[in-house]
Amino acid sequence: MQHRTCEAATGRHLDPTFVALESPSELLMYQAIAAETESTRAALLGKPSWNFRVPQQIRGFAPAAKRLLQPEPTLADLLPWSALLTLEGCAENAAQRAGCTKQEILKFALSICPYEHIVTVLNFMALDKGSSDVAKILSPLIRGLKTKEARIKQGASIGGKKSARTRQSNAKTPSIPEILQERERLLDSGREASGVAGILAQRYGVHPNTIRRKLQAAAKAQ
Repeated sequence: MQHRTCEAATGRHLDPTFVALESPSELLMYQAIAAETESTRAALLGKPSWNFRVPQQIRGFAPAAKRLLQPEPTLADLLPWSALLTLEGCAENAAQRAGCTKQEILKFALSICPYEHIVTVLNFMALDKGSSDVAKILSPLIRGLKTKEARIKQGASIGGKKSARTRQSNAKTPSIPEILQERERLLDSGREASGVAGILAQRYGVHPNTIRRKLQAAAKAQ
């Protein structure tokens, strides 16, 4: 199982118009989950324990009068689709609608739900299957996350090393006036002009071309 959260599955409701899935069977399961989770939400709205208003923090810059006209959502309205899938026989109904098993529906839901909802689906799966079976289902997802984390760390390491080399190189590279001054001393001591770059490069721990570029820049500036 490869986790592939898409934008259509990140909200409280599944987008029923979403069709970008790998196979017709996946699309059928997606549509079944979308339909049954909203059916379950509607059923919960008929129960007092789920149909009470939940105060929400006021956000945005809407006029106060308009805010007062907006009703506060109910608890059922706030439930994400992945939570609804675990209630009121929703998973069983979705499986029946899609023509597959409950575990197939849950495995598919696990593969598309947002990362923060994975535990909700996993705990529900564990009610029907042993912990070892759930671990087998989850292991490919964990491997995928570890691979992603390793790529991020590797990229950061490469970038850090490159930055360190750049800082080290900049720290060793002398200024143009310093190079010109040392060049004059070498020439006054009888050194050949052709060998100055090599001598200074060895002294400062840089490549001879670095010294040559500095000298060329100084010559152009004169």
